[in-house]
Amino acid sequence: VVASGESERIYRCLDELEKDRAAAVRGAYLNGESYAELAVRHGVPLNTMRTWLRRSLLKLRECLER
Repeated sequence: VVASGESERIYRCLDELEKDRAAAVRGAYLNGESYAELAVRHGVPLNTMRTWLRRSLLKLRECLER
């Protein structure tokens, strides 16, 4: 369970990501979609999706640590 304030911070940080990257993060970690499903939906290779998600999580961590 995430506290209300933390949830707001997470969504604010998601808004700082590029729209397609934020959508991929939401799909993977909030909606439970597989990396393969996300790759197909976004029209990118699977390894590209993995890179998007890894880099996006790093950016989210940086944002949340501010």
